[in-house]
Amino acid sequence: MQFVRGDTLGYLSYRLHQLPRVLKIGGVLLGLLGLTLLIGLLGGSGRIIPMLALVVLPFMAVSFGASVRYFDTLVLILPLTALVLRFIELPTGTQSTLPASLVLTLGMVAIWVLTMIVRREWQVPASPFTWPLLIFMLICIISLPWGILWRDPILNMRVMGGNFLVTQVGSLMTMISLMCVPFLVGHFVDQEWKIKFYVGCFIVVGVLMTATQFLNIRQNILNDRGSWGLWLTVPLFTMLLFTPSLRWRWRALLIGLIGWHLYLVVGLNTSWLSGWLPTVVAMLLVLFVRSRLVFTILLAFALAFTILGPAREHIEQVVAEEIDEGGMERLDIWGRNFGVIMDHWFLGTGPAGYAPYNMTYFPWDARSTHNNHMDILAQFGFVGMAVWIWFTVASVRYGWRVFRQAPEGFLRIVALTAVTGWIGAQVSMIFGDWMLPFAYNQSIAGFSYIVYNWIFLGLMISIDHVSQAAEPIAAPQYEALARR
Repeated sequence: MQFVRGDTLGYLSYRLHQLPRVLKIGGVLLGLLGLTLLIGLLGGSGRIIPMLALVVLPFMAVSFGASVRYFDTLVLILPLTALVLRFIELPTGTQSTLPASLVLTLGMVAIWVLTMIVRREWQVPASPFTWPLLIFMLICIISLPWGILWRDPILNMRVMGGNFLVTQVGSLMTMISLMCVPFLVGHFVDQEWKIKFYVGCFIVVGVLMTATQFLNIRQNILNDRGSWGLWLTVPLFTMLLFTPSLRWRWRALLIGLIGWHLYLVVGLNTSWLSGWLPTVVAMLLVLFVRSRLVFTILLAFALAFTILGPAREHIEQVVAEEIDEGGMERLDIWGRNFGVIMDHWFLGTGPAGYAPYNMTYFPWDARSTHNNHMDILAQFGFVGMAVWIWFTVASVRYGWRVFRQAPEGFLRIVALTAVTGWIGAQVSMIFGDWMLPFAYNQSIAGFSYIVYNWIFLGLMISIDHVSQAAEPIAAPQYEALARR
């Protein structure tokens, strides 16, 4: 997809080319002179940070030009920045850091928006969930001043430090960036080989993550947090069931990789429900699509094995550990937070806005809800929750439609992977994983692994567009025309 020379950069170059040469040279010289004087004044007054910002300004301009020129490549490497650049984080002056994937996404969104403004062209891809998601983003933005305006006057804001507004703005920007990812991916990942590259990144890096965790290798490169296992196992399982021509040695390899990962997350880390339950749910959905008979038999066998068989003691032990670790205390937390929700039911308390309520009213146990649905209710009210449900239903229905209409082969496999994995990600919201990170849990840094889910939502749009482009055009019916 040609994004640059004929677009923003080309348009600006054309407009500059129309200016008289004397005016262009004079403008450059005056600009450099003014920049040099300003840098000298700031350095002489001891204002080092603003001075350094001006020093790097020319480099930022060059970087902007390169980013615009190679925008497609930046979108293509987005999953790699999230999967393998865990160690690159920029400080913010607070306890939070900016991961490389978030910095890249913010830059791409800014450039894309600027391009649409300059060209006066709406490039956000159309889908059934586009408007629900855009409306939800607008509600998130409005909820920030709304929550401040209707904030309880007796709140102890001093306990939140002097930069709570900065925390709220950072949380809002993180959420907005996540919700922009499916639009970026859906618009610019416009060829089948790009989709293969995306899925291949998750499989290859996911296998490496499984190996490092299984072998207890401490590393700070691979981002093995969040739902990484979901997007490793489900693609492999879908390939296994929906590729009849697959040779047996490859089937054996897929079965081995799936079994290895499930042993790691289910067998060795059973208590981490959000780490494996969404994956199991997604795999069961894939199996249901492949064969309802096999699904029913397997489900009956699993229930019997769990309730009556040797797995019963293990399940009881897991439940006991969950209770000991405070799992049942979440009901009390939800009850307390629901009181805050009912006092701010319309548009909520804003991004991260219910934190000072907990610190003021429940200082002895000011924990977050550990439930993303409750988070959405508390931060964006019943209006925000209603729109989120609208968006969720629309995205799932769209995913099933894309799967049914996709051609047999790779695109159909990825479509089923995306929709079943997306449903699994919705399940993870109940058990303490986030689709929209809370500032005082995952914080801004959580973007780097929460973005996995949003990338595959964007692939639904990509598959839909690629499938439509690949449909053969019906030949004209000459005989019928001749009869007329």
